[in-house]
This record gives sequence, C-alpha cells and structure tokens, in this order.
Amino acid sequence: MGISKIRPMDWHVLQVVHRLGSTPQHKLAEHIGRQRSTVNGAVQRLLASGWLTRVGQAAHGRGRPAILLSVDRAVGCFAGVDIAANELHCAVVGADGDLIDHASSRLSDDRSFEAVLDQIDLTIRGLLSRVDMGVDKLLGLWAGINGAVDDRGTVVSCASLGWHNAPLGQALEERYGGNILVQGGMTVMHAAAESLMGVGRDAESLAYYHVGRGIGVRFVRRGQPLSGHTLRAGELGHVVVEPNGPRCPCGNNGCLEAMAAGPAIVSAIRKISRRDLPEPLRELVRDYKNQPHPTIVHAAFLHGSASKDDALGQVLNRATQYLAMGAAMTVAAYDPEVLVLGGYVLDDNPVIRKAVRRILRRTVLDWADRDLRIVRGEVITQGRAVGGAAEVCQRFWANPRGVVNVP
Repeated sequence: MGISKIRPMDWHVLQVVHRLGSTPQHKLAEHIGRQRSTVNGAVQRLLASGWLTRVGQAAHGRGRPAILLSVDRAVGCFAGVDIAANELHCAVVGADGDLIDHASSRLSDDRSFEAVLDQIDLTIRGLLSRVDMGVDKLLGLWAGINGAVDDRGTVVSCASLGWHNAPLGQALEERYGGNILVQGGMTVMHAAAESLMGVGRDAESLAYYHVGRGIGVRFVRRGQPLSGHTLRAGELGHVVVEPNGPRCPCGNNGCLEAMAAGPAIVSAIRKISRRDLPEPLRELVRDYKNQPHPTIVHAAFLHGSASKDDALGQVLNRATQYLAMGAAMTVAAYDPEVLVLGGYVLDDNPVIRKAVRRILRRTVLDWADRDLRIVRGEVITQGRAVGGAAEVCQRFWANPRGVVNVP
C-alpha cells in the first residue's frame, strides 16, 4: 500500500471531511469538538501527505472566503471485480467514494482458477493505468462471484466456472495486499442490502429470489443470513425440475436455472422462427450478438401475448410457470415475511411479477394465513463491480487497516 500513515487525530479529521464532502476548513473544529489550532495542524499534515486537497473557496460572512477541503481521490482507490459466468466486470472508485472508471471483458475459454486470476490482474492493472494510478494506490479490493463463499474468501463452489474450494481471497491478498473482500452471488449482496436499508428493514425475515443470469435465493432473519452447513443454502437454481431438460453448467440436466434463467429464456426465443416473433423482438433477435439478454427478455414479455397458441407465448408461459415454482419452493422452505423479486428477469418486468403472484396465490399451502408481502427491491446499484468497490470503500473508512499509526 503506497500511502503515508497518519495520526489518529488526523484520521478523525479525514473521516469528517469524507462524510461531509467539500467542507470549509473553519467548520471542522465545530464538527469535531476540538480546538481550531489542533484541527488546523491536522489539516496541514493531511494536505502535505496528499490525503486532503483544496477544492475552492466559499463565501464566509464579511471576512476572507473560506477554503474548501475534500478528500483527494488521487491518494488511492478501491476496485471492484465481478466474475460472471462469461464476463469480467471491473470498476475503480476513488478515495472520495466517487466512480472513476469501469471496464468489461469476456472471459477466455480457459476458466481455470489460475487463468481467471491472471485475467483479473490484467484487467485491474489496465484500468488503473487508464486512470493514472498504480497497484500501489489500491486501498481495497472487492471480488464477487456467483457461488458459495466462506468467511475466508474461499469459493466453496461455483458451478458456472467449475471451481471448488478455490482460495480466491488468499490469492488476491497475495497479489494486492490487505483489505480484500470476497462475496458470493449477487443474491447475497442484494439480500443483505434489502434487509438493512430496503424493503425488509422493518421485517423479521426476508427471502430474496433472484432471477438473472442464474437463479438463487438468500434468506435473512433479524439481520442474520442463513448460509447453511456447507454455505450452499439457497442454490435453488440447481434443483432439477425437468429431468429430460437441457444441460445446466453445473452438469445436471433440467435444473431450474437451465429452464427459466435469463439465458435459458433467450435461448428458447432464438429457436422460434423470426416470422413468428413480434417486430420489435424480431429486430433484437436478428442483432442478437449486440443485444444484452435483459433487453431481449424485457422485450419478449412486453410485446409477447399471454396466449399459449403461439410459439412465443408458450416459451413465456413455460418460463413463468417454472419461476413461480421456484418462488413457491422459496415460500414453502423459508416462510418469509417479505419475498423480494429481483434480478433482471423479474425486476422492471411487471408482466411476469403479476403472473408469479397470481400463481403463488393458487399453489402455496395456507396462502391466506401467511400474510406474505411480495415486493420489488428498493436498493438500486449501478452494477456489482461498482457496488462492490463502493462497499469496500465504506468498510475502509469505517476501519482503515494499515493506515492509522497506533501509538
């Protein structure tokens, strides 16, 4: 970590500036409750070491304009890496918490642990170089993967990459130093966020049902997530629902994920003759390689009919039935107070959310006695890599490992 260490008092001043944003220097003593001379001394040291920077002046009564101070984003940065099934997304957030840049790339055909690590390293270094920073400026790194992760950052299992007990946290720490945070699938992050600050903040229990590239469920009760004995709780996408169905990346046939996740829906749509598709969807399918899966899925449900007589209607009805089956299994297994429907297949898709609610009312045991709230999530993020980088940034400001000199 190529940054200078600072005194506890200086860190206190720095935290206040970070929390308030651009702040007049003369106001800091009031916020901190210390003498102005003490605070001014800390400010001078922070300016000299590069932690703080002057960003302008503000009017201050009849006297001289007040100097505005801000955390200097050039002092260091935080990176977030989203390891998806076929892609790698990376984002860099400055020390001030603002997004600096982001980039995406396709994973190579070699999905081994070592090969993906090398691609992560190449992507991070390239992005840091693009924003005129080196690896020595990296204050923290978040890595997210669609799989089960233990508290040491070891990937217990990741079906899409074929990883088992892969020491991702340890490997990243060896390459980049401390302040490494490895988390499991998107569902984990969103379930925690919705429980803490979203639709479940006043609820005893919450289940987050995620349908996007994959399918998963995470259950949170009184702020505590249920991980299970082997940290695989909620891998609903790999329950076989159609034994003769298509092959799933996990190796089984007919998993819920292989039948009704976003890529499965898009694959089924592409098998339909284009002349049988609505014109807006036809254009998207024609340009398939340049169209994101969420765009195609949303267009299909927006322009498709509810009829089971046409090919598209059959595909959408089948996917909806399977997704409702997954939601029903979630309710039966966890009996949550709140069921959050998330992921790009369910989010911003009122047609399928309405259908899932209707099917649940008809199929779930003792529905009338459950008092279940089925809702769309409130917590919106700019993407996993950006959200992850921001999360490790927040953790750093709360607990700056290796930065503050302890007397």
